[in-house]
Amino acid sequence: MTVSTTTNKVSYIGNGVAVEFAIPFPFLETNHLKVFQLLNDIQTQREDWTIQNGNVIFETPPALETQIVIMREVPLTQETDYQENEILAAETLERNFDKLTMQVQQLKEQADRAVTVDIFDDTQAAELLPNIRTAVSNAANYAQAANEKADDADQAAEIATAQATIATNKANEAVAVLSNKAEKDLSNCTRPYITETYHNGNDWYRVWSDGFIEQGGNQYGNGVNYPLTRTITFIKPFSLCLCSLCLGFGGHSAASAYNAGFNPNGVPSLTGFQFNGCTNGTSNQNAVSWYACGF
Repeated sequence: MTVSTTTNKVSYIGNGVAVEFAIPFPFLETNHLKVFQLLNDIQTQREDWTIQNGNVIFETPPALETQIVIMREVPLTQETDYQENEILAAETLERNFDKLTMQVQQLKEQADRAVTVDIFDDTQAAELLPNIRTAVSNAANYAQAANEKADDADQAAEIATAQATIATNKANEAVAVLSNKAEKDLSNCTRPYITETYHNGNDWYRVWSDGFIEQGGNQYGNGVNYPLTRTITFIKPFSLCLCSLCLGFGGHSAASAYNAGFNPNGVPSLTGFQFNGCTNGTSNQNAVSWYACGF
């Protein structure tokens, strides 16, 4: 026999029906064959099989999706005892060489599944697996930490999305409210409301929605006595009528309000009025306030 293939194992997937599986590599003895099964991540060795016509025949068909591996495992022994000057049969020599070749292939198959280091790596074999376990453990810890960070990020994203939704809803509510406010027609209000105001120092006025105007101010002596007539021009002229006009004098206790008041020679108009100040020499310390209202 020759060993013309380097293969020493073959894999199949069961379908729950088939019981016969071919062996595509040579073997010397039936007991050199091992059959393994992997189902639901559980590995077992099958013993319920026989060899017929170079095929493995199972008594019970492997279940659906079951992985089957048929492997040749040759004992690592040499049992032929060569005698001095004895005739050496070619079949015996060839069988021993075949077994030796199968042993080499077997070791190669195991080496191909082994974990190795780089040719320049000085890691000892005894340290290799502990280092791998440590690396795997560290990788698992890093993966767990990354998953936790990802979960935190997902929760933060959900919170941010919820807050953004709330903000959007509030903004939409504000737009709706302002839109409704903007559509209100204040001319339909039953009570007057202020439409215009003004204030500059002591002068002021305000205009109401029904056309009513209020205004006033303060006139100080500013170092000038009030024996003479003074003229006040309304800040906001009236267009229809002057309803009320009031003057108030105050200031220095020695100031006399004698002859103070509206100028009898001048009639208040829609644009202004005249008044007389105090007659004594301290009138420059007095103040005159006025108020007018009308339409």
